[in-house]
Amino acid sequence: MQAQWNALQAALLNPGLVCETSTLSESFFIRLLKVFRDLKSGPADRAAVCRDALGCALAHSIVDPVLRLPANAVSDMHLSRAGVVRDAMTGYVRMADVQNNDALDVYGHHPRRHLKAVPMDVALRQRLKNEQFASYQGLGQQAAIRTVLTSPPDSTLIINLPTGSGKTLVIHALSLFSGKQKLVLVIVPTVGLALEQATRAAEVLNRADCGHGGSYVLYGGQADAEHQQVLERLKDGGQRILFCSPELASGKLRPALFRLAQQGQLEALVVDEAHIIDHWGAGFRPEFQLLAPLFRSLREHSPKGIRTVLMSATFSDPTLQLLKDSFVLEGKQAIEIHGSFLRPELNFNVLKTADPTEHQLAVLDALRCLPRPLILYTTQKKEAENWKHLLLGNGFTRVGLFHGSTAADQRDALIRKWGDDELDIMVATSAFGVGMDKSGVRSVLHAAVPESLDRFYQEAGRGGRDGTACWSWLIYHPGQLSVAERLSQEKLISAELGVERWKMLLESRESSGEYFTISRSALHRGLPRHSKRNEKWNLRTLQLMQRAGVIRLFFTPPEPPQFEGEITPENEQVLNDYFEDYFSRIGVQILIDAHLAPEVWQQQVAPRRDQEKKARADGFSRLTRWLKDTRQPLCWQLDEFYRPSGIAPERSCGGCPGCRNQGRGAFTPTLGHLFHLRGVEPLSVPSWMPSSQLLRVRYRPESYARVTSKAMLHNWRFWLQNLLRTRQVQAVRASQVVLDEMYQDDALKTLPFWCALAPQDSAGGWLELVLLMPGETHLPLPSFDDPLRVIVAPEGLADPYLPYRTWWECHPGSKVLENFVQESQ
Repeated sequence: MQAQWNALQAALLNPGLVCETSTLSESFFIRLLKVFRDLKSGPADRAAVCRDALGCALAHSIVDPVLRLPANAVSDMHLSRAGVVRDAMTGYVRMADVQNNDALDVYGHHPRRHLKAVPMDVALRQRLKNEQFASYQGLGQQAAIRTVLTSPPDSTLIINLPTGSGKTLVIHALSLFSGKQKLVLVIVPTVGLALEQATRAAEVLNRADCGHGGSYVLYGGQADAEHQQVLERLKDGGQRILFCSPELASGKLRPALFRLAQQGQLEALVVDEAHIIDHWGAGFRPEFQLLAPLFRSLREHSPKGIRTVLMSATFSDPTLQLLKDSFVLEGKQAIEIHGSFLRPELNFNVLKTADPTEHQLAVLDALRCLPRPLILYTTQKKEAENWKHLLLGNGFTRVGLFHGSTAADQRDALIRKWGDDELDIMVATSAFGVGMDKSGVRSVLHAAVPESLDRFYQEAGRGGRDGTACWSWLIYHPGQLSVAERLSQEKLISAELGVERWKMLLESRESSGEYFTISRSALHRGLPRHSKRNEKWNLRTLQLMQRAGVIRLFFTPPEPPQFEGEITPENEQVLNDYFEDYFSRIGVQILIDAHLAPEVWQQQVAPRRDQEKKARADGFSRLTRWLKDTRQPLCWQLDEFYRPSGIAPERSCGGCPGCRNQGRGAFTPTLGHLFHLRGVEPLSVPSWMPSSQLLRVRYRPESYARVTSKAMLHNWRFWLQNLLRTRQVQAVRASQVVLDEMYQDDALKTLPFWCALAPQDSAGGWLELVLLMPGETHLPLPSFDDPLRVIVAPEGLADPYLPYRTWWECHPGSKVLENFVQESQ
């Protein structure tokens, strides 16, 4: 580190000197040079990065570090505000205040996220063709990927994995093991996340030799040629994976999705950050809640079934229940994979100020001293704009502003600048950050009280995604609590207004009886023209009725008029009119005949509305209860809140006021030891499997010319491939030597996914093939919850309980290998 510090000093005083990345790799040092060489950077920006660089040097044990700055680069006033002083004699600057261990952990990128490394399944390693992927990041990720890839094709899977634990690899695994001409559709909340995920998918698929060389994303504002190429690949079945928004999926992309579903070419429908379906879908972007009827409709039109995968790092119990109610097919149950743990990187801090004036000064002081990159969160657009203006007036210029009304082109530019470290501070509302995977955010500062504990934790979690220590600060004044409470009161239509809007929507219906379509944009009485606001309230009404079990929403495949010969301008207009009407309508199935009766609304809809409002209010009350008494550890509050299906996350704490008050420091154990799997249905049992659920198959090693693991696997290759290809067997339990040999076997690289189990691994819901080579003794010991197993072992192996007998001879159902091979063909 001393060499880097010396290189930084030299480069700082010589703008023409280029530092090689190999010489200067510390992010705080690189940012200091970038800011000082940025002609548009402000004096407060330069003072702040001086503090960061000095703090980093201290964290890496450089004794009494000082910086010599270019002449007139930063005034003493701005340095002083940032906690940096200039020596009057030498002109050198140094840190003014003593840094505590928590600060040094952040400046030193101290690792906080320690994950259990679990050997990756042979089949996935073979497909990835990347030696960097040799391990899963914890048992939760392993369980998620194994379950997704071995589940029935019409399954609904809910995956609860923490940030940094590999939800993205689940998507890649799906795309790698999908059949030819199949599509994995991934719904993401932001264009920035879609672009980022598409880039990573391209890298994985190209390395695996199954990339198409084009784009894997569809979004508004995309270059026309690129956009059209994606649509063409969707038509010919060559796209493989596609990232897009819910608006595009239920809009322009819908006809193509129905065509793929009808042709059996939709492999999976995935929603990343699926908690947003609950949090945003009821108001801000109702298309998120339209994903449920869209997915159900696509699945109903698929002859082979389509997996639905819903993923998030933060499922609360109400959100989990809403997803189950909305997405699970009738007569089925969701498969849940929970491998969650609390974020160990975040050091939480709270400061209560007396009034708005004191609050503003405290936030400015924090902004001058907290390490970059930094996100400043507010709850309202006007607040964000005011803070941006105030920061500019105080010498900060490397500042972005991101809120719900930010134009699409500006959003893309901001996300690019943020990713390229051209901005030090992002002032934002909740519209920024969902799914943003910028790994090096060092500070998240809330300058207002969020409306719920969940939103606070979500936004604080934008920091430390690289697994190292980071700051979370919440600075507020009492007047902001009422604003947060108002925001927490979900805008849900009342029963009285809802039934009136429903009657109005019924006036637009086409067809009659139990199934019909209605206009999404039907005008409410008193409105002079169509508006997005009116359409959103229409959708809110329909979605609330659906969640209450009064109706079911659905979509239908398009059936445009057909024309013979060339399309004339008149025919083209007819087609345009047809599709304009098609996209403006949504299907409705009546589930309760008395859907117009006021008592039905009072008994069915009103309680559901009250239940959802109560869930929102609970998130606010939990946050405010903690703010009133921060002596209670926040990690305890989070542990209680994030318990979907009653399953507690693994405990960790990067530091919170309550733990510090009780004399505890950061608690960052190795995580990823636990997972919970629910809802897996029993396997269909092959006809050759005995009722005892255990089949013993013996072979004579002396009948083989060579008895090495490689030679034995070569001899067995045909029946092994057959069992795995036909999915009669979905897991192989063997020694690491055997699994390594299977990894090298080219003949196994084209098979469907199978689980590679070491002798000590716990059992799953699969039919296992247990292989023992001559000299190996790891026979599974019987227990009351044994899975289906076929054990293939040498004839002379001793029984572990009765060593004077062989392992198979007391069991009349045992078979010789040759007979088993014939029966299982």
